[in-house]
Amino acid sequence: MSKSNTLKVLLLPFPSFDTLDLYAPIEVLGKGAATGGLNIIFEIATVQQPTLSAEKIPVYPTRTITEALRNIDEYEIVIQPGAGIPEIEKYLGDLRTNGLHLELLKCFSELKTPSPRGCQRVLMSICTGALIVGYSGAFSHLTVTTHYEGLDKLIQFCELRGRGTTVVPDIRGSLTNGEFPVDGKVSEIEQRAWDGYKLGQKQNKRWVDAGCNESGVRVISSGGISCGIDASLFLVSELEKWEENGQCRKLGIEQAHLGARIMEYAWRWA
Repeated sequence: MSKSNTLKVLLLPFPSFDTLDLYAPIEVLGKGAATGGLNIIFEIATVQQPTLSAEKIPVYPTRTITEALRNIDEYEIVIQPGAGIPEIEKYLGDLRTNGLHLELLKCFSELKTPSPRGCQRVLMSICTGALIVGYSGAFSHLTVTTHYEGLDKLIQFCELRGRGTTVVPDIRGSLTNGEFPVDGKVSEIEQRAWDGYKLGQKQNKRWVDAGCNESGVRVISSGGISCGIDASLFLVSELEKWEENGQCRKLGIEQAHLGARIMEYAWRWA
């Protein structure tokens, strides 16, 4: 174990990923953690080269999924961006393509050793990236969240592929009670999405820190798109730095606020 302040972060975009889901954590960690004395090496692994975002922005991987999986213990942080739900369902429908992606997430979540520099590992999902993580089984026995439109699907995936996951806010059995502007043409799916949005706003679930899983990996999940900025700022506050005296300390809330000020962003707490 090396008491280094250099750490590797792996991001896993897939076809039609949301652009901000990928780049918001990079921007936040680049500003907040880097100004706090950490040297972050970002790596991107995908199943296609290039991989196009929903906005048709091409991303070129630094490693293949196979290479990243083979060297999974190099990473301190793994971040899973999201996409539109139809795109996620399409991606998950082809296990020949995404099987190694899911295996990588599960494998990382089960690492029982600290990162190469002796610090806590973190698995973080952004927006509907939670559906990918949930489908891998890596959310078992944890409390998690996602974009309000994906809450039902996340519950379904976690029940199908995991054990004992709590999804918040829980919209099962909720009704719109006439609050949704129903004009006779609104589908049940749209109504339930509205329920999820209302509950998410009421309960203020910008992100959820589930703490550590059974293997000791910290798990954080964010709500929709811009919530990933807030969750990433929280992650900055929790990152650890080695001091010259050999002691390890968290960067802390003030460092996260500094990163937010540099970006001129109004950080919203969970």
